Amino acid sequence: MRPDPLTAETTAAPSRPRLTRADVMTAREVAELLELPVSTVYEFARRGVLPCARLGRTVRFVRDEIERTLQPAGDGAHGRASVSPAAPSARSPRRRPRRTRR
Repeated sequence: MRPDPLTAETTAAPSRPRLTRADVMTAREVAELLELPVSTVYEFARRGVLPCARLGRTVRFVRDEIERTLQPAGDGAHGRASVSPAAPSARSPRRRPRRTRR
């Protein structure tokens, strides 16, 4: 016999805690926390070094995930870990400046 989908016997997906404004950070806030330039925070987010969520054109960071990323691996001690990219980015060659007309 199949369980009735409208009863409590079905397993519901675990609910995630709701995030508040204090839980979500902007790139500027993360840059201040890590003492890095904002452009570096965006680059680390793009590479996957820092966990982030994209909402349209904006990038947001969850404070708990950033703090977990900063914790040293293994010992669980609270301290500042360095955030370094996994591999150097392959930069595209620079364009030559446009020639101006005389």
